[in-house]
Amino acid sequence: MKKLLLPLLLLAVGPALAQLPALHATPEKNDDTIVLTLTDEPRVAWQRAAGVLAARGYTFRYSDADLLALSTDFIDLKSTSIIAIFVQVQDNQLLLRGRWITGSDLTTNSRAVRRGGFLGGTSSEWPELEAIAHQLGSTAGYYESEAE
Repeated sequence: MKKLLLPLLLLAVGPALAQLPALHATPEKNDDTIVLTLTDEPRVAWQRAAGVLAARGYTFRYSDADLLALSTDFIDLKSTSIIAIFVQVQDNQLLLRGRWITGSDLTTNSRAVRRGGFLGGTSSEWPELEAIAHQLGSTAGYYESEAE
């Protein structure tokens, strides 16, 4: 059932990406999305993102060469919580988001990675998203999606 729902979810994200809200140059507390402006062709950027994630130890749960979207399995990184990454490329933009586990049940206890931490400052998961974005290069913009 999960494998069936994920492609449908990704299909819904495509049209939403075309209507991104205004991006800010620096991340704000509730931002959960990094958008990179690309200089590469979309397919090349998507492949490069997959290479960066694989080099960082992620394995892939879903990948679609037509939608230029991919998501990773949850992984326990030493530097952060248990997280998974989502990437989608459309036109000249790469959308990067993460989810982190708040308990042992992957389906009900995952939350969007947001810049702001629980007690202020930066969340422990956000630096991983920024590190991935940095490896991908180009200009970054940030916004708060409707994800929970």
